[in-house]
Amino acid sequence: MRCAVYIRVSTDKEEQKKSLDNQQSLFFNFIEEKGWELYGIYQDVESGTTDKRPNLQRLIEDAKQRKFDVILAKELSRLARNGKLSYEIKDMAERSGTHIITLDNAVNTIEGNRSMFGLYAWMYEQESQRTSERIKAVLRTQAQKGKFKGSIPPYGYTVEEGKLFIRNDGTPDVVRRVYRLYLEGKGFDSIARTLTKEGFPTPSQVADKVNAGLYWQGTTIKKILINPHYTGDLVLCWETTLSVTNKVRTEVAKDAQVIIPNAHAPIVSREDFEAVQRHMESRKKKRPKCKKHLFTNIAYCADCGQSLWYLKNRKGYVCGTHLKHGKHVCGQHTIKEEVLKSIILEDIRTWTEALNQRDVLERVEAKATTSRKQLTKQLDAVDKQLQKLNDERRALIRLLASDKITEAEYKDVTDDINSSIEQLQLKKSTLSNMAQTKGLDVMVARMKEELQRFMKLKDLTSDLLHRLVERIEVTADGIPQIRYRFALPSAFL
Repeated sequence: MRCAVYIRVSTDKEEQKKSLDNQQSLFFNFIEEKGWELYGIYQDVESGTTDKRPNLQRLIEDAKQRKFDVILAKELSRLARNGKLSYEIKDMAERSGTHIITLDNAVNTIEGNRSMFGLYAWMYEQESQRTSERIKAVLRTQAQKGKFKGSIPPYGYTVEEGKLFIRNDGTPDVVRRVYRLYLEGKGFDSIARTLTKEGFPTPSQVADKVNAGLYWQGTTIKKILINPHYTGDLVLCWETTLSVTNKVRTEVAKDAQVIIPNAHAPIVSREDFEAVQRHMESRKKKRPKCKKHLFTNIAYCADCGQSLWYLKNRKGYVCGTHLKHGKHVCGQHTIKEEVLKSIILEDIRTWTEALNQRDVLERVEAKATTSRKQLTKQLDAVDKQLQKLNDERRALIRLLASDKITEAEYKDVTDDINSSIEQLQLKKSTLSNMAQTKGLDVMVARMKEELQRFMKLKDLTSDLLHRLVERIEVTADGIPQIRYRFALPSAFL
C-alpha cells in the first residue's frame, strides 16, 4: 500500500513546528508496522476551515490520479474543520478508490469504519465557528478605539499607526477618475479597460502583492465605488463572512457597523459617493443564467491561454481576454462553432475508416494467439522481480524510521524503485490481457462496436467531445490546434 501523509498546523510558531516533527514520527512508526510504502508527505501551515491550502489541493489532485492508495492524517480535523470540505474529500477518495485513515482511529475506510465521519466533521466545524465568533468580538472591541485594522489600506491611502493618510502619488487621482467615469455612464469593465490601456498600477501592484495582476478588473472597480472610506469616514466591521466555511464577504447592516465620521481626509466628496450608490442601485438588473456552449472550458486562446467566450451574434467563439481588456492586450482568435464541429467530426470519420481498412482488430487478435505460449514464462519472471523490489521498499522504510537515511535519500531510492515497479506492473497487465483469450475477445468486440458507432456519427455531443478531445487552442488567424486524448491509428500498427 502506498501512503500519502497529510500534516497541518495553523501557524508557523515554534511550538507548532515541534508538532510537525512529532506527527511525522507517529506516521513513520505506523507505516513501518504495516509494512507499507511512504509515497510522500503533504504539509500545510493554514486554517483547517479553508480549502485554499496548496498541499491539500496537490494531495487531492494526486489522489484523483491514483498515485497512492491511502491518505493518513493524525485526525479528521487535520484534513478539514469544514463539514462541506470533509465530505468533498470523502467523496473524492471513494471515487478514486483511495482509503482514509486517521491515527485516532475515528476513520479507517479499509476496516469499513466510516459511519462516524459526518459526526466528527460537524463537531470540528462547530468548534471552529465558536472560535471565529470569539475573535470577531475581540476585533469589534478594538475597532471601537478608532484605528484602521485592515492588513492593506484602501487604494489611494497609506496607513500609519492605525490612521489613513492620502498617498502622495497618482493613486488618489485614479480613485476620483473612477467615480467620475462611472457617473458619466461607464460600466465597471469599461472603466477597467481604460485604466489598463493607460497603464495605471492596479491595487495589488501598489500593495506589492507577489501575485499582483497586470490588468484592472471590473470587480476591483466596484470595490472602489462602494468603499465608504473614500468619504473620510472610518468604517470598521462593515463586511463579514457568513461562517467559517463560507468565505464570501457580505456587507454588515448599518446599525451593526462601527462608524467614526471624518476620521481622515476624504478623496471623494460625500455627495459623489451617495450619487454613485444611487446610480449603482438604479442600474441593477437580473441577468439570465449564462448558457454553457459545446466548447466552453475546452477551447482556449493559443496566445494568452484564456478561455474562448461564445458570442451569440457571431455564432462562435472569441478570446475572453480580448473581450474583457481590448485588442491592445490580445487579438480576437475567432472561430465559428459549426466550423470547429465539422473539423472534429471529419477527423473521427477519417480515422475510423483507416482503422477498418488496415484490419487492426484482426492483427491484434492474431498476434496475441501466436505469442500466448511464451507469456506464462514472462509473467513468472515479472512476479519475481516485483517481489524483490517490494522487499527493498520495506527495508527502506525501516532505515528511514531509524534515522539511518534522510527523507530525501528515501525519496530518491523509492522513486527509482517505484518507476521500475510501475513499468513491471504495466508489463504484467499487458501480458495478462494478451494471455486471456476471453478478455481479448471482449476487447475486440467492444472496439468493433465503437468503430461502427463512430462511422454513423452525424453530430458531436458534449459527452463524446470530452471523451475524445483534451484541449483546443485557436490561433490568431482562427486555425484550431486540436489535442486528442488518443494516438493516431498508425501507432497501433
